[in-house]
Amino acid sequence: MAHQHRTRHGKQQSQAPPPPPSYLRILFPRNIQQREPVPQLLNHPHPDLDAEAYHFLAFLVRDFIQTWYTSFSSDPQFVATIVNVVIHIARELERRSLEIDWVGLMLQDVPEVLRRHYTDYRQAAQKLDTAYAPNQTIESIFHGLQPHFALRDGEESEKEYLRQLADELLKILLPESEYHSDCVRWLVREILACLVLRSVVEILTEPDMINYIVNTLLVDFGPTEEEYEVKLQKAAEEIAKSNNYHSKFLSALRPRSTVRGKLVHRSSTPNIKPTDDMVDMLQEAQASALETPQHPSEQPRGLSKPERNDKLLSHRITGEQNSQTSRRVPESANHIPRTDIPSVLAPSSNNKNRIAQAEKSTFDHNSVGPNNGKPTPLSATQTHPQGAAEVVEQIRSNAVWAVTVAPKDFIINILIPFWAAMIVLTNFLLTLPKKVTQTSQSIAWIYAELDAPEHTDLETGIFKLVKEIFYLEERNQVVWRQWEIMGWPLIRTLGGGAIDRLLAHGVYWIFAEPRLVTYIQAGRRALWPGPDASPPRPRGVHEMEKARKEAEKRILRTIPAPLRDLFFGDDGMHHLAAAQEALEPFQNKICNKHLMYIALDLLLSKVVPEIYLATHP
Repeated sequence: MAHQHRTRHGKQQSQAPPPPPSYLRILFPRNIQQREPVPQLLNHPHPDLDAEAYHFLAFLVRDFIQTWYTSFSSDPQFVATIVNVVIHIARELERRSLEIDWVGLMLQDVPEVLRRHYTDYRQAAQKLDTAYAPNQTIESIFHGLQPHFALRDGEESEKEYLRQLADELLKILLPESEYHSDCVRWLVREILACLVLRSVVEILTEPDMINYIVNTLLVDFGPTEEEYEVKLQKAAEEIAKSNNYHSKFLSALRPRSTVRGKLVHRSSTPNIKPTDDMVDMLQEAQASALETPQHPSEQPRGLSKPERNDKLLSHRITGEQNSQTSRRVPESANHIPRTDIPSVLAPSSNNKNRIAQAEKSTFDHNSVGPNNGKPTPLSATQTHPQGAAEVVEQIRSNAVWAVTVAPKDFIINILIPFWAAMIVLTNFLLTLPKKVTQTSQSIAWIYAELDAPEHTDLETGIFKLVKEIFYLEERNQVVWRQWEIMGWPLIRTLGGGAIDRLLAHGVYWIFAEPRLVTYIQAGRRALWPGPDASPPRPRGVHEMEKARKEAEKRILRTIPAPLRDLFFGDDGMHHLAAAQEALEPFQNKICNKHLMYIALDLLLSKVVPEIYLATHP
């Protein structure tokens, strides 16, 4: 009996429900104590999404509300009221989100906002320290290109903008009974505007946070090509070395501004401390002086060659000497004739008899000299002029080259590549019917399963954005123009409808429940990365620089290798420069705030259009 009692007791212990998560105890302490079910966050049941959203909300309540509320009250009813308000707002936002054109927003509006951010930032960087914007910072120039009320007067205007925004949101999203309560409305507005929204904006606009987001979204693009990684590593070392020399050069050019409180005269020839590279460049420049061209009569005899003329050639072969006709034309050193690769493979048909007669009278075919078994010429200077002997020697070397070297070069440089190309073409033609069948089946499935979107040419905004990010037109204008004029229009003609359907399906895939859970998890881990869900500690300069370099490499890995080499070239420094240019517009926090508030206005104009209509009748 005792054994059975222990067994039953152990079975009861094993079947006991697990303790509720800590985040539920923060948000619903009364429900946990009374063992009541937790209310769902949205109108439709989404268990995984509700759990992750409650997890995120619990940390917000813990760090932004309980830190000051528990100092004068321990009543959990206030936290319960805040949670009920959040649940009501979330359900209303879910209802409104079902009516939003997410395809047009994500594929047309968002790429245009990002493209404008790149364009305006680069224009501001170009105007910096010029006559167009004297004594201005890049933040002030950028604010002139993208003015926004929230960033007009610094922190105070930012708080005022968020208060007005939160008040308009509560007016539309809250029930009338809750909104007309001044205490509830004021308290929720301050929590939403000053504690939640502003804290989130401050964190998300940090350059290090943007680099972290890039690394998180591109986590699947790890190092795959060892050779390419070595290439990038060497390029990074060269860039670091070049930047070090550049900083030393600028420090050498920068004179001391004051000495014992007195201004020092800025000399036109400052005391520059040269580096080894500077000395090498100066010596190379001095050694590369232009040479004075010589008179034709002063040039060496070895730099001249007979004038190539059929009539002159026949005179030299038959031994007719004419001082006026057989003159030599001097050439510069840059035009020395190459004897290893003959320029003429065979003499003309009109001169065959004369060349044969010259060879018969010039060479003794029964005697062989020490020159690798080749026919040794007799005393050519005694029988014929020197020019005729040189021409005959050149013809003989042409014949030897055509018999010995030409077949090998023809096989290696022409025949083998030709057959390799033919094999590739044959394999492609053999697999072409299968590929056409698979493609047609895929296109048929796309048209049958995926709905047609309301918009067309959905890829235009993405192409413009990618073009602006990497300067594709400036890097390879010929290829980009051919792609715009011929390549993509042909693809649109053949399968434009399928492309639009796939892009629209990709947007729906982005906002599916598993992806939303992933986004919330990434945001929670970014804001509370510690194992105990503690706020992030300040990162050092070395850690931030390391994260930025890793983000640059991940951006390059997302680009296919043929496209990288086509637009960036073979030099790894050009690849890293392109990645740095892609991330540079996000490395300034004030400029990032402009982007954040413009994106927030765009989103609210779609979700809560009443705000825009009330402001602009």
